[in-house]
Amino acid sequence: MKILNLTTALLLLFSLGAFAQSTDSTKTVSKEKQYTVMGKSWKVVVFEDGSKSYEWEIDEEDYTNYHSEKSSKFDYNFLETEVGINIWPEDKGAPQVKPWGSWFVSLQSAGIWKASKNFHLRSTLGVSWYNFKFEDENIYALKTADGLEFVDYTEVIDDPNADPIKSKISASYATLTVIPTVLTSNRKMRFGAGAYAGFRLGGRGKFVYESEGEKEKDFTKSNMYVENFRYGLRSEIGIGDVTLFFNYDLNDLFQAGLGPELQAMSFGIRVN
Repeated sequence: MKILNLTTALLLLFSLGAFAQSTDSTKTVSKEKQYTVMGKSWKVVVFEDGSKSYEWEIDEEDYTNYHSEKSSKFDYNFLETEVGINIWPEDKGAPQVKPWGSWFVSLQSAGIWKASKNFHLRSTLGVSWYNFKFEDENIYALKTADGLEFVDYTEVIDDPNADPIKSKISASYATLTVIPTVLTSNRKMRFGAGAYAGFRLGGRGKFVYESEGEKEKDFTKSNMYVENFRYGLRSEIGIGDVTLFFNYDLNDLFQAGLGPELQAMSFGIRVN
């Protein structure tokens, strides 16, 4: 049992429904009286000047258990980051993607509802960036009225001194995920599987080359016929503060008839 003074107890007023006030040692005590109701005790101290002081007895173990139960039901992380790699199938009519440079980046807020010791429901809302860098930097993603074409850069860049450095397309999405997660008994490992959906915010094509010692950048600021909506399945496995994830789109990356029929995938890591 522990007696909390008035200042400390006031901070606990809304969580414990009780407060305490310490005895003023500078005053002369006239009388004291102890009260007990349902196992909880408090003391009233009356001073000679007519003022009173109250002291509540709060079980420290009960306090700890109360707060651990209340605070453990829901966790919120305002900002977290995921970093990974994007890929797509090689035999679907699109250029081969170079994993190193095809970055997946996500900035998001996360909420975790702890339904029980071994089951959590994790949800996130944020912005994800999808980059697809071509293995062959000579390929140029050309948007035409008939659809997206992958052509040799010499058909677009009118510069005989051009030396290609990088070619890619990218898109950004506002993304919502919901991941039911199962934890081991010691909570050190977790396994999750769920779904995600996103709405496209932007997109572009980018071709970088060097000409006579100067780096030049050619941008195509458009949606590149990437779908406005995307949705798919997601799996996670975590150990401690490290989580590995894998995303698989269920719908095609490009709009029907305007680009290759393929589903994008991404995998990476999150450190809490």
